[in-house]
Amino acid sequence: MKHRKRLQICISSETFSPETYNSRFTLPRYNAPKYSVFFEVPLMSNILRPLPYASRLMLLFTTLCALSACTTVKSAPPTPETTDTGAAPAAAAAAPKETPASIPAAAPAASTSSKPAEAPKAPAPRMPTKSAAESVKGSPAASDYVERTDVQEYLKDISNKQGIPLEWLMNEVALARYSPLSERYTTPRPNADKKTTAEKNFLLYERNIVNAERIERGTAFLRDHQEVFARIEEESGVSRYAVAAIIGVESIYGRNMGRFRVLDALMTLSFDYTRRAKYYRSELTDFLDFCWKQQISPVSVTGSFAGAMGLGQFMPASLRAYGKDGDGDGHIDVVNSPADGIASVANYLAVHGWVRGERPLYRVSATDAIFKATGSGGIKTHTTTGALYKAGVKPLEAIPLKDDEPALLVDLPWIKSNNERGVDYYLGTGSFAAILRYNRSYFYAAAVSLLASELEDRDAQYLEAVQKRARQAIGESPAAPEADKPLEPVLPPNDQQN
Repeated sequence: MKHRKRLQICISSETFSPETYNSRFTLPRYNAPKYSVFFEVPLMSNILRPLPYASRLMLLFTTLCALSACTTVKSAPPTPETTDTGAAPAAAAAAPKETPASIPAAAPAASTSSKPAEAPKAPAPRMPTKSAAESVKGSPAASDYVERTDVQEYLKDISNKQGIPLEWLMNEVALARYSPLSERYTTPRPNADKKTTAEKNFLLYERNIVNAERIERGTAFLRDHQEVFARIEEESGVSRYAVAAIIGVESIYGRNMGRFRVLDALMTLSFDYTRRAKYYRSELTDFLDFCWKQQISPVSVTGSFAGAMGLGQFMPASLRAYGKDGDGDGHIDVVNSPADGIASVANYLAVHGWVRGERPLYRVSATDAIFKATGSGGIKTHTTTGALYKAGVKPLEAIPLKDDEPALLVDLPWIKSNNERGVDYYLGTGSFAAILRYNRSYFYAAAVSLLASELEDRDAQYLEAVQKRARQAIGESPAAPEADKPLEPVLPPNDQQN
């Protein structure tokens, strides 16, 4: 049997609010909690068959818009008696509250039915019930969180503890909507067979992170915000290249900061995703507290599906603790202010032990036996440089560190295309441990360190080229003694425009 494609279209008396998208079509599915009429229209009907496909869709939408206008005027609010059992809780949750004062004292409703008219009974004020909350849970169409008892109790609790006005919390959370994608992306996949799990390969990871795009964009990002980087590096002691590398890995220098509404993501993961509800409620509390103090509307903030925000993809707790005003406007905006994003990442690394002028990694020679014997594998500098040397670690480059310098041994396994395998070992410093606090993965911290090194090398090449052109502009010979003097990096007009 040949199946015909059908398009389900919702006509609602309320403003359409697209939340999710049908995977089979490019057309959105709209939330319509009340006064909704659904039509199923065959896309390949005999009437529309002679017309081109685009014309069919245009004709369908024109007709349905006209029907929508009629529905808005003529449709009446559905009652529980005329609503399907499954849709009744959603309609009840989305319907406007009625108070005894808003009910007419006496005025029998006009009826076209043959049954005798009855005086309307004053309905009791709608209060959230357990069944209503359960029907809301997990439903994209029923997303009125403030009607849920558990949400009301939560808002009252944080209002008392954080000193946030309850009215503000209720008004802001009323705008939250269930995010099915946040729940889907956060839900772990079923346990995979260990035989099918990919082996760790730093070469593959490095290729995806330390690539030409991030190096080119990182170099441009450093030049565009040269004064900000110089000032923050001087104040915090954190390398500008490490900060730029983290921003590059996290958001590709602002190109991929996420398009999810953070309020939707955190509300969904706090009240509809029970696996880590406690953690996400804590993040939601920090997010609402941050927005209240910064006078930001929570619904206006966008980020990742898990609630991470800005250039450095800060979770709310980290943003609240380490966010910093980098442009001096009195607010912390890591999404729209590059200076705030740069200052916040640098502040995070400084607080977690970054050492001024210290490289994160140094190449060394070691073995798996040495790695295990030294108790390596953690994210803290649990030993010293001298202790690693005594255990058999040998430097493969000049390491300007004292024997009592805190250190850790880092292993990075790799697999080449010809199935050749090996492990590269590095001596990690306190600055490397600071990056590990940002992300606990050795691969992540090593990729950030290598990307920072590439950015530093590229910046040095650029500075050398600028100085060479500056010397040529003033007519100096490269062999003149003055050529060895450091010059200020004056950018030519073309570079200033870029």
